[in-house]
Amino acid sequence: MKRTNRLIAAAMAGLMASTSLGALAANAQAADATAQQKAPEKAAYTTQKQLLKTADEALETVTNVHQARMALFEDETDLAQKHIGAAIKALTAGETDLKQLLIADTDKRDAKPEYLPFDMSMMLTDRFEATAEKKAALEKAGGLMKSGEQDAAIEVLRLASVDLDISAALLPQDVSMTHLKAAADMVKSGRYFEANRELKAIEDSIVVRTFGIDAIPAQGDAAKTSAG
Repeated sequence: MKRTNRLIAAAMAGLMASTSLGALAANAQAADATAQQKAPEKAAYTTQKQLLKTADEALETVTNVHQARMALFEDETDLAQKHIGAAIKALTAGETDLKQLLIADTDKRDAKPEYLPFDMSMMLTDRFEATAEKKAALEKAGGLMKSGEQDAAIEVLRLASVDLDISAALLPQDVSMTHLKAAADMVKSGRYFEANRELKAIEDSIVVRTFGIDAIPAQGDAAKTSAG
């Protein structure tokens, strides 16, 4: 989960590059137009103020699934089984802690928290008004990110009304485990084509969701409550 700081620090660096003094001048006219755009509607799901925490275990699972498929393609079945085992271990070793990282699919109403975020990026929206004040907020937030204070950084951007979108890659935990166990059994019984199909289903189940800085989906127990 330590990857969260690195991911967002990198994203923040990209945001800073896009809000250089030159960009501020170039976007002066665009700011007038975007100011008239409609503000985003309130999220239809439970939200939190804190930045999402990513699950290294989910990334490890995705990586091992891909490597297992490559091993099957190369007819290295023992290696494939090793990677499948590593993927299963990643999702089960810290299962209790992972439950507190689960979020619901933000594109579905009344969805249950079943997805683990494993990658994130941030980008300025087309509503962003490039002003000196907001550039200062980005600079301050960047410093906080570097020191590991990601929630404080997000609050700085929120208070400065910096229009920011966050995109997260999500892996369904229980669905992935079901496919992994099936793939392990199929490799053991020599049904390699079927095993590869189960692994592909995991990759196909990954979704990417984008939400605003004021619509970060709640994680864990908080995600189970009603949005109201």
